Amino acid sequence: MMHGNGWSGFNGCGFGLGSGYFSLWHYLIMIGIVLIILALVTIRKSKTSSTSDAVEKLKILFVSGEITEEEYMKRKNVIERK
Repeated sequence: MMHGNGWSGFNGCGFGLGSGYFSLWHYLIMIGIVLIILALVTIRKSKTSSTSDAVEKLKILFVSGEITEEEYMKRKNVIERK
């Protein structure tokens, strides 16, 4: 009777440091990728939020007559470039 040894040379799928198809290193890499994606999403949301807050404050200045339309457009362009 002939039995194979599986992916790692052992019967079954081990979860040790180096044996098995999914080792501890695979899980650590997957967790790292997920954390990087979450960090990028969080940074992007905070940047978008701060930009929209600044534009909203700028709109209030324009509507209240404290700045001209030209000044509003200049400042808005600067905010949106950052």
